[in-house]
Amino acid sequence: MSADLSTPSPGGAARSALGVASFLAFGSLLVLYGANSSQLITSLSLDYADLGLLGSMLSLGLGIGIVLAGPIIDRFPRKPLYVGACLAVIAAATTLDASTSYQRLLIHTIAIGFGAGFYETVLNALIVEEYGSSAPRRLLFIHAAATAAASATPLLLAFARGYVEITWFEAFRYAGLGHLLLVAGAFFVHMKDAPRLAATSSESSPDDEPKRFDDRLALAAVCLVTFAYVGVESAISLFVVDHTTSELGLSAERAARTISAFWGGLLVGRLAVGLSPRPIGAGTTAALASVSAVLMLFFGLGWIGIPELAMTAVGFFLGGVFPIMIGLAGIAMPTAAGTAVGLAGGLGSLGGFIIPWLTGRLANDESLAVALTSLSLWLMVLVIAAAIVRKRLATRPTDPGGTPVTG
Repeated sequence: MSADLSTPSPGGAARSALGVASFLAFGSLLVLYGANSSQLITSLSLDYADLGLLGSMLSLGLGIGIVLAGPIIDRFPRKPLYVGACLAVIAAATTLDASTSYQRLLIHTIAIGFGAGFYETVLNALIVEEYGSSAPRRLLFIHAAATAAASATPLLLAFARGYVEITWFEAFRYAGLGHLLLVAGAFFVHMKDAPRLAATSSESSPDDEPKRFDDRLALAAVCLVTFAYVGVESAISLFVVDHTTSELGLSAERAARTISAFWGGLLVGRLAVGLSPRPIGAGTTAALASVSAVLMLFFGLGWIGIPELAMTAVGFFLGGVFPIMIGLAGIAMPTAAGTAVGLAGGLGSLGGFIIPWLTGRLANDESLAVALTSLSLWLMVLVIAAAIVRKRLATRPTDPGGTPVTG
């Protein structure tokens, strides 16, 4: 077991393909509620706080799935866990119908989030273990699939609804059924054993292992970054569509383009950072996110008159945040990468639970413009925490792959 952790093992291409497909499915789930927000508000008689709670329940389910997955995938075979998580999404999404009440939808939303969070964590941990110090860059490209799907889903729904009536629950069913392809694909992909299982079957000496340095403070700062990031991402996805129509007075088509512009910006930003020859790390993340904080402030104050432009720019400068931080979580705690990835993702989902709910309450009390402006404060929290991560990891002797972590 002396191989460099940054060197992929055989079958890595197949795992990457499954990862891309999985994150395509994952990304479609993230924007289903925002893309169907107008129907949900009308059909279930919701206010902004109710809609925000739906987004919070999705993040709660994601968080539960991610946090539970972390230690579990450090101890048990990954493939059955991955398949079971996909089946949970299928069951929860395909059993929604016209009679579904708001309370029942909340329960199904938690279940959808749980399954999606669990299978996402399985894939993140596999990539971190396989690619070591190269994991942040690899995760940028694989997570780009989620942003591509999240960007395309609202546009595809809006386009399809121009020709045929698609109810909100039918959109959820289609997203759920898409996970059947992931279940089928998983049977053709080898998933590496959990580290503790591999250790018990290995005869290599611990002296052959590269030295690993755990940094819990760096991991805590990573978790604060993901808390703020996922919360802001979820709040924008939930509220920017209705803000575009109800407060800016623009058409439903412009609203669909606005949310797609945000996710499209995330996609381009992720790819741009991933293709950059510069080192990828928390320092770059902090610098770029500070620009998003300013742009979000200007958008909420009405100083940027074209919502598509504002959301594209905000998304672009936030593009690398989440995949980079997930990779750095595993680097910060290399002796328990699955648990570290689970904690970072779980704290992110907690932010996705709390921040949209607070944003919805603020929108009810003040206005959506004020609520969206408040997201710039969360982005500044992200910037400060990312700067702490950069300082901690830059002064650590080595990462799991034996390379100083900078950038």
